[in-house]
Amino acid sequence: MHSPRILLIGPYDPHCGEYTFLAPPLGVWRLAGVLESAGAEVRVFDPNCCGGPPSRALERELLGGAWDIIGSSTTGMTLRFDLELAHLARRMAPNALLVAGGMEATFRPELMFSLGPFDCVVLGEGERPLLELVARLRAGAPLKGVTGTAERGADGQCMRMRQQALTRPELRDAIFHTPYERMPYGAYWERLEKAYRVGALPTKAAREASLAEIRSVRLITLNYCPMGCTFCSSTNFLHEAQGSVASIARLDAEECVQMMQRIVGAHPRVRTIIFQDDIFVFTKDKRVLPLCEAIVAAKAGGALPPSLQFISTNRIDAMSAERLAAMRRAGFRVLGFGIENFSRNVLAEFNKAQIYPHIQPTLVRALELGITPFLDLILSSPRATLADVATTLREAFGWLRQGCEVGMYPYVIPFSGAAMAVDPTLKQFTVCERREVAGTDVAWDQPAKILPLEAAVREAILRIEREFEASLRRLEGCAAHLPSRVRSLIWILSSLPVMAEYGLAVADEQDVKRELATRLPQLDGASGIGASDIAMAATG
Repeated sequence: MHSPRILLIGPYDPHCGEYTFLAPPLGVWRLAGVLESAGAEVRVFDPNCCGGPPSRALERELLGGAWDIIGSSTTGMTLRFDLELAHLARRMAPNALLVAGGMEATFRPELMFSLGPFDCVVLGEGERPLLELVARLRAGAPLKGVTGTAERGADGQCMRMRQQALTRPELRDAIFHTPYERMPYGAYWERLEKAYRVGALPTKAAREASLAEIRSVRLITLNYCPMGCTFCSSTNFLHEAQGSVASIARLDAEECVQMMQRIVGAHPRVRTIIFQDDIFVFTKDKRVLPLCEAIVAAKAGGALPPSLQFISTNRIDAMSAERLAAMRRAGFRVLGFGIENFSRNVLAEFNKAQIYPHIQPTLVRALELGITPFLDLILSSPRATLADVATTLREAFGWLRQGCEVGMYPYVIPFSGAAMAVDPTLKQFTVCERREVAGTDVAWDQPAKILPLEAAVREAILRIEREFEASLRRLEGCAAHLPSRVRSLIWILSSLPVMAEYGLAVADEQDVKRELATRLPQLDGASGIGASDIAMAATG
């Protein structure tokens, strides 16, 4: 019986994690495991972790034999780089079925066909469509008309054949088939340790903290987030593929522990497991307390290392005192919260007004328990005022000083599939950037940012962005890899003169510089350059 040969290509981020997690592409590896369980021969090509230039490495992979299917995973932020590899694959493997998948492909299959050399596009989860293609290859049956794909009709129009989201048992089986044993986490950790210059950190405590951050493995236990934030595309991913509202599915507590044990067995050096679910704890959550109890028991019984730590992203309005305490006992050291903004008005615009009263008490309680909250923030929204921007900057600095970590972005990115991306009232404030695919004549204008409607806010946020980028350029070569906690302080520092011109106080400049100097990586033998000198360099 013919064993189909499949090559799966992960998203390509040449900026080393700016657009993606600097970690193995988890969804691609999950697909590989499912296809291998069905008897297919599968290779994963990870352009972010290969020897030499990715195009050359892919050429070598393609020359390794005849491929029946080549799958290319796409995201909006990496699309031009993903397409570069897809066109290379088509030139070198003209007889292979070339398939696009991922977020961008699901929301914009027509764009995939106009920009890429694809034969079909997977809509939503790839497990069922690719298994069907494998079955048809074995049977010598036509590869057209597979449920869960889109293809071009004879008239050139895009035809969608929608599919239902995976059921809970199907999702569980897919997750359990993820071949963690083959995933090159060790190679990624080595790259990150060099980027962080871990060996040059002067104290054992600093080195251990960095290793806990670096030596992490990611685990997905949920199919999608149902919150419906207006700036988010992933909340609509399965709905788009299905053509209706998809049901939520996730692992139960026992299954989560089983996967943790597999991960530790596959990667004994792991320090932290990151639950990559968009939301790990719901408001009406029946899993989190039993899971925490199961983790504590597994550690006590030797099934999990006592030092194993966890990170997850959660709804802040789901964090009761009981849940926070249980998560702390289990080893959750960082809890991510998609707060997005500290203005009640902006939160309402993001469809998140309900979280506002929960922000302050939850952050206070988490810090008291020794948990580090990580706050994702968007500084402006389409209808934000200058006062809204100042509020978020001011609150962000205050919480940073109290021990929170903060990641910032200046404005909403119009990701395909997000409600804001298709809002006609925002079209004239959406800025496109010209994208070109290397090695081809393919080019297009891609929506890149949604700017505030109010002229003063728009001008202010763009000025802050320009100063931030200039500060980063001045810091290049002076410091090790700059984590989000440092970059957020640079955003705040960059905002001070701009906001002051509008009569809005954010923070004292010297206080921000001192905080920045404290948080900049301290390296042995850093050419005589101290952290305070680097902090001063950030503002020229």
